[in-house]
Amino acid sequence: MNQPIENTENYVPKQRSKLAKVYVLLLDNDDKIIKLLENVLRALGFETIFTARDGYEGVKILREQSIDLVITDWDLQPIRQYPEGVSKDKVISTEWGDFPPNNGASFVHSLRHSPTSPHPFVPVIMITGPTLSNNIRYARDAGVNEILMKPVDARNLCRRIIEIVDNPRAFITSDNYKGPDRRRREAAWDKEERRKLEVKVIKYDG
Repeated sequence: MNQPIENTENYVPKQRSKLAKVYVLLLDNDDKIIKLLENVLRALGFETIFTARDGYEGVKILREQSIDLVITDWDLQPIRQYPEGVSKDKVISTEWGDFPPNNGASFVHSLRHSPTSPHPFVPVIMITGPTLSNNIRYARDAGVNEILMKPVDARNLCRRIIEIVDNPRAFITSDNYKGPDRRRREAAWDKEERRKLEVKVIKYDG
């Protein structure tokens, strides 16, 4: 983290009561990162935080809890063995293979597209290391709301969270894409391609 976590509360004094009601799910395979993020979120005012180290844990929590926001790392632990009593048909799957996947982008794609997804409209913030633009594009195409580069700046994380909470984007669903309206982030879309894209707009109110 680039900013001291004890200073983050200064950035959201008016939103603390609102953030206290938001249920957050953190996914990361690094326990130290999980702890750092959890400390930052609590400093911001979040009170209910769930954590997971892999995609299966994440979707299990999403099935059991009313999660309002997901923060996931690009790298997630692959599942080598399903827990006792869990068969493949009970696990989200995509055309690329059985869920849980090995990275956060595939996890988000599964949440958005699978007919058995527990929460296809949940806002998602993706955290990733320095990476290629193609990976960023893949994450956005998967349906993430925001992308943060490591090392995570606590003030930037705060701003992104407040933006999601206070200004939820319209949700787009089409054959090729399901996720928040990307036009605010990608204003330079080709006009002809936009006309070809027939979409249904759903307002996600949290």
